[in-house]
Amino acid sequence: MRRLILSGSFIALALVLCVLWAWRFERVPGLPTWRLADLRTGAPPIPGLEWIGPAERPVLRLRAASAQARVSARLAIPGVPAVEGLHLRFRMTARGLSAGALEWEDGRCAVEWHAPDGRSLLETDVIGSIRDDIVGEPQAFALLSRRGNAIPALRLEHLGRAGEFDLSDLEITPIRERALWKSGKWFLAAGWLAWGAAFIRSWPGVRAWRAICASVIWLVMCVHFVIPGPWKVQRAIYPDFRIGGAPAEMPIAPPAVAAEGRAVISSGALPALGKVPDHGSLILQIKIQIARARPFLHALLLFGPAVVLAWLVGRRPALPLLVGLALAIELAQLAFGYGFDWIDVTDLACDAAGIALGLWLAVRLPRAGGVRPAG
Repeated sequence: MRRLILSGSFIALALVLCVLWAWRFERVPGLPTWRLADLRTGAPPIPGLEWIGPAERPVLRLRAASAQARVSARLAIPGVPAVEGLHLRFRMTARGLSAGALEWEDGRCAVEWHAPDGRSLLETDVIGSIRDDIVGEPQAFALLSRRGNAIPALRLEHLGRAGEFDLSDLEITPIRERALWKSGKWFLAAGWLAWGAAFIRSWPGVRAWRAICASVIWLVMCVHFVIPGPWKVQRAIYPDFRIGGAPAEMPIAPPAVAAEGRAVISSGALPALGKVPDHGSLILQIKIQIARARPFLHALLLFGPAVVLAWLVGRRPALPLLVGLALAIELAQLAFGYGFDWIDVTDLACDAAGIALGLWLAVRLPRAGGVRPAG
């Protein structure tokens, strides 16, 4: 009966998580959805940038004639105020795009976040990159500013040596987090914390305080590495984000006119940005900076929790939690659209090595008060 209750409650919590995640964001009332046709309004001619297709649904093409003819341009979003975040949809397609010598020298699309007064650029988030001959899949995700409310603008760059890429089917919708998510995530976390403690307590001889402490550690790892995870871009799992509401009408005022003292971000050609730092979590930034040490990092990722969990509650309760965590990390990457390949298989092997080493070390550590949990 206890196993049945634990299984049923796990499924229920997972379903609640999917529902809350799908309804995490909502459209900002009174603001429209902007498309490429809207961004084209008021944009000056820019070398290397070409509008093709019908006026009501254009495609934006960036072409580099040579390695020295880099293209970099900002497209302002007409009439957009400072917002918390954006929901974006778009597709990128490349033809003969030869990348440069550096990893980031290709075609890319980014979102700039400007201060509400328009006087400074707060940060830039690269949301897509492409090279070679690729017809990209449609992309849809949410992007939040790390600096609070900020004015967004679109930035496009072709930093390759030759070739071209297109941006099409663009939709930009200002969003904010729903009150349902802001409050519901804490109740959901409490539910997962209680489930973890109950799961650990299903083994005999584990004291309540040990089970609670172990469940807290497990939950923190899930939050930082599974959902929401370390990524700056927030993708839907199932179903898609339900931002709801009908879009407002496009503002009548031309984009060059600021309403109510609102700062104006102008479109035009710009110097190339160069390498843009990643704005994910600290863990993700460390992982990117020392990519060659990826196997070591994955082993270390679960080695520490394995030591602590096994020291607190014993190896038998700790093992399924750790194995489940390792699988959940890789499955979350797959669910968020980051794919799964042989590198991820290597990651799982390194996770297993870290878990095994942590469990081996834990049984050799002295126990608090001389009490040894079961397992």
